[in-house]
Amino acid sequence: MKTEDESNERPRKYRVNGITFYYRNGKLCAMPSTREKTKKTPTEKQIESREALEIATDCAINFFRTNGILCIAWDAYAKLFRKNRLDIFKMINYPVLDAKLLGVDYFPDFFFCKGKLVPPRETRVNREDLLLFPTWEHPDREYGLSNPDDLLMMGYFYESRPDIPLLVMTDVTRGERFAQIQLPDLGYPSTETLHLYLFFCSPDWTTFSDSRYVKA
Repeated sequence: MKTEDESNERPRKYRVNGITFYYRNGKLCAMPSTREKTKKTPTEKQIESREALEIATDCAINFFRTNGILCIAWDAYAKLFRKNRLDIFKMINYPVLDAKLLGVDYFPDFFFCKGKLVPPRETRVNREDLLLFPTWEHPDREYGLSNPDDLLMMGYFYESRPDIPLLVMTDVTRGERFAQIQLPDLGYPSTETLHLYLFFCSPDWTTFSDSRYVKA
């Protein structure tokens, strides 16, 4: 019979052919061995991809700080896909969000808003410095998605600040087909190029349209 000292000399745990042997209450037990996870150094492409996703998230968070109405709009659209507004915003706008600019690098493909209402049609904008005159067409067929009482909204970027989204809310209705919008003077040159995004929302602010891009 082995003494207590001799028993203590036995290894507590050892591995043989993928099986781990160990002693419990003086009895030899066995279980399949699990390999220790090794940390792999991420590749340069993986690092770039992670950084791009982080930038996209930062851009999305910055965008939704612009105005609470944008949170409502994208929340409504995200519900159609059972997603949250950050994820759906990144899914739609990721191709035009630039890590170096921390903003939009191709304005025509950016969506300020997404929704199921009929968007502005045949949109045009005349400009006199910071005074804008947008026009649009109102479709004859409504089907509940193109109400004459829908309200006009306009998001925009200055050419030099693709990282700063701005928003103007108006009381102009879809049925008017014309608006006059005076932009606030934020210190940019009055002749600097503007990238505009016109869209509609229902009077109760629950339903929105896709935005339509116009360069001014």
